[in-house]
Amino acid sequence: MLDARFEAVVRSVAELPDDLVITGEEDLRTELGVDSLRLMDLIVNLEEEFDIEMPDEASADLGTIQELWLEVTRAVG
Repeated sequence: MLDARFEAVVRSVAELPDDLVITGEEDLRTELGVDSLRLMDLIVNLEEEFDIEMPDEASADLGTIQELWLEVTRAVG
């Protein structure tokens, strides 16, 4: 299950409609249209929201919402 704050940041930065159900399996790039610039914005916003720092190389391995969530939870500790 995804955190409500995480989902709110993703929806806001990716400009997703409120009625879109996020399961975690959605591909950030192909299904949600998150390009590399928007992905960096997403990471920065998540770092601010959760008061964390994610490794720079983490963004290269991100494919799905679930993978992004796992990186956030790793950084939270």
